[in-house]
Amino acid sequence: MHRSLASRCLIVAVAAGVLLTACGTTDQPAAPDSVPAGGGFHGADCNGVTDADIADAVGSSMFTKAVVSDSGCFWQENSVLGTFGAGMGISTWWYRGSDMDTERTLETRAGRTLTELSIDGNKGFRAADSNVCSIYVTKGEDVITWSIQTMNPATLPDLCQVTEKLARLSQGRVN
Repeated sequence: MHRSLASRCLIVAVAAGVLLTACGTTDQPAAPDSVPAGGGFHGADCNGVTDADIADAVGSSMFTKAVVSDSGCFWQENSVLGTFGAGMGISTWWYRGSDMDTERTLETRAGRTLTELSIDGNKGFRAADSNVCSIYVTKGEDVITWSIQTMNPATLPDLCQVTEKLARLSQGRVN
């Protein structure tokens, strides 16, 4: 009986060792972020914008970073409805292979006014209404978007001035 238990333990230990070895790291450095052949943006945390940049753009520290991911960031507006966060804020996302026409269609369906623009030689557009302003900029296969949504636009500078400032900072750092 002990021999059978010992054999099973040995088999489990060997199997675990094989699995752990297979999942281990290699001695080779990680590949750098690739830029598509058509040229795209260079990856950077939060598309190159810092918490201090956000505070400077809105003139206060009423936004707190809540999400950081490989594709972008979200700063939560420090406003509540009763005891619940309002879910409004500033976001930036980076999409590879996105279609600007799809983004334009979605913003038009949301009832926003679209204005074509160019930042650092990259074409894009702005989509806005009284509580939202988003800027989309494309380069090669990449799209970077900046957006601000608030229930209290009167407490902030012009929303499109905020997103344009952030988009220009970002473009200067990842273009």
